[in-house]
Formats: sequence, structure tokens, C-alpha cells
Amino acid sequence: MRYAKLIIFIIFCLCLLDAGQVKLYGGGEKKFNKIRLKHGQFTIDGAPLSQSAVSAIVFASKAEAVEIEAPQEQFDTDMLFGIAASMTEEYPDAQGIILFDHGEKTFRSDGTQLYRYHFAGKIIQSSRLDWGTRSLYIDEGRESSKIIFARSIAPDGTALYADTSKATITPIAEDDVSFSYGSIYTLNIPGVQEGSIVEYIYEREMYNPDDTVIFSLSWYFQDEDPVYSSRILARIPKPKKLYYLFRNPPGVFGSLLYLGNPKLSKFCFQGGTRTELDGFISDQFIYADTSLGRWLDTPLEKMRAAEPRISDEDTATTYIWKFEKIPPLVEEPEMPDYGDVIPHIEATTLSSWDYIFDWLGDFQRARIELTPEIETKSLEIVEGAKTIEEKIDRLYRWCQREIQYISIKGSVSSSETGHPAAETFRAGYGDCSDKSILLSTMLKAVGVEAHPIFLMTNSDETVDRCIPDLGGNHAITLAFLPDGREVFLDATSTTDKFPYFRSDDHGVSFVDALGRDVGMIPENAPEDCLERVEVEMILNLDGSATADFKSIPFGMLESDYRGYWEWQQQERYEQIFANWMNNIFPQAELDSFALSGMDDRDEQLIEWARVSVDSFPAIAGDMWILTIPVIARSMSGFEEINLDNRKFDIEYTCPFAEEHIIRIELPKSAKMQNLPEDVGLKCKHYADFSLKFEKDGKSIVIEESFRIKTRIIPAADYQSYKEFIIAAKQETEKRLFVKIKN
Repeated sequence: MRYAKLIIFIIFCLCLLDAGQVKLYGGGEKKFNKIRLKHGQFTIDGAPLSQSAVSAIVFASKAEAVEIEAPQEQFDTDMLFGIAASMTEEYPDAQGIILFDHGEKTFRSDGTQLYRYHFAGKIIQSSRLDWGTRSLYIDEGRESSKIIFARSIAPDGTALYADTSKATITPIAEDDVSFSYGSIYTLNIPGVQEGSIVEYIYEREMYNPDDTVIFSLSWYFQDEDPVYSSRILARIPKPKKLYYLFRNPPGVFGSLLYLGNPKLSKFCFQGGTRTELDGFISDQFIYADTSLGRWLDTPLEKMRAAEPRISDEDTATTYIWKFEKIPPLVEEPEMPDYGDVIPHIEATTLSSWDYIFDWLGDFQRARIELTPEIETKSLEIVEGAKTIEEKIDRLYRWCQREIQYISIKGSVSSSETGHPAAETFRAGYGDCSDKSILLSTMLKAVGVEAHPIFLMTNSDETVDRCIPDLGGNHAITLAFLPDGREVFLDATSTTDKFPYFRSDDHGVSFVDALGRDVGMIPENAPEDCLERVEVEMILNLDGSATADFKSIPFGMLESDYRGYWEWQQQERYEQIFANWMNNIFPQAELDSFALSGMDDRDEQLIEWARVSVDSFPAIAGDMWILTIPVIARSMSGFEEINLDNRKFDIEYTCPFAEEHIIRIELPKSAKMQNLPEDVGLKCKHYADFSLKFEKDGKSIVIEESFRIKTRIIPAADYQSYKEFIIAAKQETEKRLFVKIKN
């Protein structure tokens, strides 16, 4: 499917003969009759020109239509309009209709691969006009790509074909932290407008793959637009076998159809009940999510549709999955990632993790080389440290702060495993894989074994490791302490203290090639992401008040808060505090503020402010009605519970907790009326809430605690969670009633 996170389109060694213009950075242009791009160097009419000097190459100032013989593989126009009319009637609010979404991937016996994609879609609203542009990434020496044909069909049936030789080439846009190689080839399809049908076919051939053994396949059968037909074909050379998992088959959401072997299935982290299948493909089974109650009501025939149609060719075996009339994905607040909720295939020809462990581990092992330079610096950093934890902490902080995050990638080895530790150390910069390699190496200098591991952050889709592949978007470090503890360290942060690490690393699977292991990073305890707020308020007889406010973040939250303040200009601190305090104490005047612990990361970060309020209570005769500061706004938000029902789970980044302690000192002549009753609420093992009131002399003390104890709230428990949040919100709306004697 046209899935940006998973598909990269490549063209190699582009030789374009049509005349055009080269636009240069800094202004100016050059006309040419012939241009060639090879090994990162342009040649224009025989003269070399650095790729870094080129801002764009223009072959045609606008999309041009040509007359060509109709390709045999193009779909029948009347059929396309007929399907579009039927689907539009069924989905009148759709922005576009994906008519055909067909892919075919061939794995050849020599390890090379060919991918072919055929798309047709009707543009209904202007938001889908971008279907009229097809962009391909150019990577020299590895893959080639070509657009076979592209056309638009106007509402009156007029077809305009793109001249595929007319295109622009633009170097990849780079930012302050990401540098890569390659260019973007862009073809505009002529005549595209609202009501048009767009159709194109392209091919991508991997003739020089990173590895000739690894073959993987990903395919997604649903989109935010309705899809008439989605199909993927995988062609595998005999006698290889395809191992796969099919998540969320249509009609059986929450379940997984899996074909593996004992070496692979032990790495499955999918929840649910394992069900053997009579009459299905041998060795195939289901993980059925019976907790949702969906499986019990689902005929087995719906699961059979998730099986591939397998056919024999002379030298290959083909596997085909195809579904029709797929409804659009309807998003919900705080739902899991796209890849976790739609029907999709993950497949590989690898029968175990051994090959990836060897292949990736060899790269990593060669890069974790403890040079004298690194060893000397590491020992210098830990000098005077008394415990192994303190040594790890110092090296952890040094890698976070002293190695700037900059990503420069140019090969599979650097992309998958980072640059050698010595190279990153000398350069003073690197990305997540570079930092994980360097930190592992520096820990070796103090006698701590550590491995770089890769993972998919929990902000992205879940990766179930019973299909061996390199699925991931991040790399961190796994350290093995002498007492047997295992700790995870993420040096891409700049403010984490040992043993804390980024919240989006929690609750995900990881691959440790050096340790030849696949595992799960546990979720943090709520107290590891805790904010404690303390307020001391003094109310005067005239209704004015002063208050001292203190926020103390712990664990991962302290790191986040430090990072926030470091990114702010100190000149803005006062305004930030003033806005913050006005949100808590309406119409408050900021008297003073302070940030303690910012200059020394060994100190606890504390945010403190003192405010004055001219008139705090609402007055009704001789009665004051007090809104409890902080607590009154503590349960704001939670848009995820505003739906009547949910299809998808609620997913948070990590468990977290809040504690609020509010002390309000009343005037001597004031008399507190009856205190509200204490309350304690629970939602199974997912969350809890408590609110307590106590009278202490002339003061009222209010304590609130709120914890989300798991990242994920299953859709099956949505109603009970919704009731819990609503009840907690209502409790925070309680007011205090105080009688005043003048």
C-alpha cells in the first residue's frame, strides 16, 4: 500500500537526455542538453557539477500530456468509473476513493528483488489532489525505479497520459540534525482535478541489495479513504517458504493469523488465546483476542479469508492476499498507531533469528572497539565515582550531553548499526545508533557489558518479533550490571539521569543481536513519571490571598521538564511562569519565581513561584465559596473518553502519576463548614484516584492522587474507564464553603 513509513522508491544512475535547466543554490541557473547523475556527481553536457550546488533540475515547467498507445495493463475506464460511482454512493463523505491498490514483490534466487505497484483512485476533494504527483527516491548503486505509465481520466472520460521522461530532480532536503544521500525524482500527472481518476504503475528493482538472504514483506489493507480492491502478491523461489503473521484480518479485529515454526513462535508477544486450526494450512494457528469477546461471535470462515492463496510456478511459489470493499479507517483520540489497528501482513523467508543475529551482530561487534582514546576518556569521566551505578550515570550523561545528535547515513552498516565508536567519539556527533554503540563501548571501559539494541518506539506500531526482520526506528543501550540487573539507557536524550530513559521506549519489543535475544522492555511504574505539586495559600479577611506554588517532577518527567526549560530563553522564564500561575490562580500577580536544580543535575529540579490574588473566593453574603487551586483543573482534558463507544484501545505513552497537596490557611474569624467526604476510585488495574480533606487548626489540607498504571486501556473496558474518569472529574469540581464573621 502507499504507506510512507514503509515504502521507499528508488532510481539509480539516472541518465536524462532531454534539455532542461539546472537551478543553483544561491541563485543562477544553467541550461543543458544532456545530464547524468552518477556516484553523487552530476555531469552536464560533459562538465562536472557538484550535487551540493544543485537546488533543482527542471525538465518540464508543467505536467505535459502525450499521446501513447494504451498500456495493456491499464484498467478499463468504464469499469473504473462504475466502481467509483458505487463506492462514492456508499461513502459520500470520502475525500477520495482508492479503487485499486495492488502490489507484487518478487524475491529472486540470486537475492535480487523486484517490486511492482499499480494504483488507481478517484479524487473527490481537493485534499487528494496530491495523488497527481508521484515522487521516487534516487539511491545510486543499489536500486532502480521507473514509472511504467501514469494518466488522469477527466470526469468526461478524457484520458491524459504523462510523459514519463519529463520530471524534476531535487536533492534531499536536509535539516540541522539529519543528513543523507540521494535525490527526489518527481513526476506530475497532467489534467488532475477534483473528479479525476488517477492511475499509474511503477516498478522498483533492488539489483544490489544490502543482503541477498533477507527478504521481508509488509502490506496494509486499509487507509483513511475507502478501498475497493487491495492485493499483495509475494513470489518466493523454491524451495524457500514464507512465514507470516496477519494482524487484524477483516471481520476478526484483534486477532492474529500466524504461520511460523517453534524457533520463531517462542518470540511471539501477541496476547490472546492460541487456537489450532483444523483444515487450515499446516502449522498455522490463531492468536484470538477472546478478551474482546469478538472471537466468540466470529465464524471461522472469516479467519480463512486471511489465509493466502498459494500457487506453484516453475521455479517459484506465489502467495496472494486480496480483500475488497474495505471501509475507511475512522480515527479515535489516543488510539494506537495505524499499523496496530488495520489489517496487515508481515512476512519473511527467514526461519529463525540466527541469520539476523549473525549479520547484525558482526557489524556491531566490529564497531564496539575500545580504543585507548575512548578508554582514557571514560576512566577520566568516572574518576572518583564510588559505585558502579555512579560510573554508569556519569558515562550516560556524558554521551547525552557531549555527543550532539546529528544523523549522517550512507550505507546499510551505518544505517542499521551506527558508525564505529571511535569515529563518533572523535566527531562529537551521531544519531541513536551511533550513540548506542559509543555508550556500549565506554561502559566496557569500566567493566560493564552493554549491547546496542534496536526497537520500534511506542509512538509507532507494535512489532511482534515472531517474524524476524529489522523492523524498528530507534536504537538504545542495554547494560548488564554485575549484580545481574539489566538496565536500559537512551543516550539520545540530553537530560535523563540513571536509571531513567525516554518514555516512548517503554513497553516495546527489542532485538539484541550481540546477546542473540529478543525481549520486551517493561513499562515503567507510574511513580517513575510523577509530578508532585504543593501549594501553601494564606487567605486574608478581605478575600485577598498569597500562595506559594511548588512543582517537583520525578524520574522521566524531571528529564522532560529540564529539557523544556533548557530550550527556553531565560528572558522568557518570567512570562512562562506568569501565564502558568494565571491558569492556576485566575487574575494572579506573579511576585517571584525560581528554578532550582537547573545548574546541577544531581540536584532535584523544583519549580517555585509566589503569587498574589486580590480577590480569591466567590462571595455570597457572609459565605465564601472556594475553588480548590490546582485540583480544580487537575482532570482537564481526556478527549479520548468523549466517544459513546470505542473500537480501538486507548494508548498512552507511559504510565504516570500526579500528587497534589494543597494547604489553605483561613482568617481567624472564618469558620469552615462541613468538609467534603473523602473519595477513592479505581478502574480495575488501569487507574486509581483519591481525594482527601482534613482540617488542621485554621487550615484546610486537601490531598489528591491520580495514577494511570498501564499504557493501554483496552476497548473492551472503555465504558468502565470512561465512568471512572467522569467520576474523578466530578470530584475535582467540589468547592469549600467558609463562613466569615466581620
